[in-house]
Amino acid sequence: MRTSETIETLARVLFELATSSDVVDAVDADLASVVSVVRGHVDLHQALTDTSLPAEKKRDIMRDIFGGEATPETLAIVTLMVERGMTDRLGDLARLFSEIAEAERGIVVAEVTTAIELDEALRAKLVKQISAALDRPVTLRERVDESILGGIRINVAGRVLDGTVASQLDGVRQALTNARQGGEA
Repeated sequence: MRTSETIETLARVLFELATSSDVVDAVDADLASVVSVVRGHVDLHQALTDTSLPAEKKRDIMRDIFGGEATPETLAIVTLMVERGMTDRLGDLARLFSEIAEAERGIVVAEVTTAIELDEALRAKLVKQISAALDRPVTLRERVDESILGGIRINVAGRVLDGTVASQLDGVRQALTNARQGGEA
């Protein structure tokens, strides 16, 4: 089995475990937290990826850090991945788990790109408006891209709504390029 297939299988198994224990939201949050902590601490990442460190020691590290906060389902799967040398794929597990959970719940994902991070008020307004337009629950996947200069780009349900300053400037640039050149009569 390829690594990507293994990650997909683990995400599906974790979703089934979380569903049966009614902790899907908690597991989703746990995975985001685990990924953030492991990526954010160089020493921890090095310890968990160190092939000379026994699996038992890695298991103890995971329990010490996440045992009191993460659900048992989350802890079991992420510890298994760490023991099997798949620490660098924890982000993939978190992403796939979220995608499975959203699909199973009928939640539409709206990819939102802005030049600066959204505040809570704007985030809530976007979710409300997009949910109303689609008549389905919506979750946002946010991305900050300073190159758009300002405005917002929303990709949802196969449609792109582009209100970025960069796209407006491109439109003006294109119009000027295609405009007839005037001259004196």
